[in-house]
Amino acid sequence: MNRMLETKTERAPFWQPPEPDEEDLARQIEHGREERLLMDVRSPAENNALVINTMKQTGKIFWLVVIGLGGMVTALFVTWGIQIVYGMGIAGINRTVMWEPYIVNLVYFIGIGHAGTFISAALRLMRMEFRRPISRAAEIVTLFGLAMAALFPLIHLGRVYKLYFMFPIPTQRELWPNFRSPLLWDATAITTYMLGSTFFMFISLIPDLAMARDHTTGWRHRLYTFLSFGWRGTDGEWMRLERAANILSFIIIPVMFSVHTIVSWDFAMAVQPGWHSTIFGPFFIIGALFSGVAAVILVLIIIRKSMRLGYFLREEHFSAMGIFLMILSMA
Repeated sequence: MNRMLETKTERAPFWQPPEPDEEDLARQIEHGREERLLMDVRSPAENNALVINTMKQTGKIFWLVVIGLGGMVTALFVTWGIQIVYGMGIAGINRTVMWEPYIVNLVYFIGIGHAGTFISAALRLMRMEFRRPISRAAEIVTLFGLAMAALFPLIHLGRVYKLYFMFPIPTQRELWPNFRSPLLWDATAITTYMLGSTFFMFISLIPDLAMARDHTTGWRHRLYTFLSFGWRGTDGEWMRLERAANILSFIIIPVMFSVHTIVSWDFAMAVQPGWHSTIFGPFFIIGALFSGVAAVILVLIIIRKSMRLGYFLREEHFSAMGIFLMILSMA
């Protein structure tokens, strides 16, 4: 009788769920870590295989996209050639309209290009480890954005084959750039930022190039071997890599702010009413960060769907980027 009473008292009430055993608890913890980025339950070899597989799989959609983009690039150079032959008038440029679409595209591509490296560098300095799947796409957005931005001043020159007239070369022409021109400041600032962003991305790319080297053969293996500089992944190599990346992070952030401030001087240094204002610098910086973060989010969505990288690019990454975008929208 006493034993029956003890059994009844030890039984849990019906409204409480049964406690999980150790195996169920371990499975739940593992699932939570996998889903919430607390810890990666896969081995490094499995992660490397997942990434390499995305580089080897090229289906019909991939080649259709390549053909489409190739057609757009061809159309760009064809129309540029027509403008060189027939003059700037076909773009609607005249005495009163000096830049028209070119200055708009210049500012736009510089804007979306500036946020990428800034995101990667800022998250690195704040030791935000969830940045790793985001950083590579953000840095690529920066490089391609700056490359496209640098193209529009060349298009605007009209006679692009006389580009060397702008270089400070001591010749019999005795022609020198006007160093008081904001456009020359743009060229200097954009070149500096592009070189810094390239070095910053390449340094962090060395371990990935070594991983690709170990999983490829033929000319790809030789190419990745050359680019990875004999990386072996030792503790000393990782320490030097992190030190170099941190130094470049401290350098690249103020360069980003200075570059887009200089771009804003294209308008602020004019005597146009409403433009000659000191607010243009902060206004352009906030606008560049806002549009750049939005561009990075769009690129991440496309990469996640097209390359099947849902395991690496998860909802938490997009949630963090969305919060950052919301904060910038209130600036």
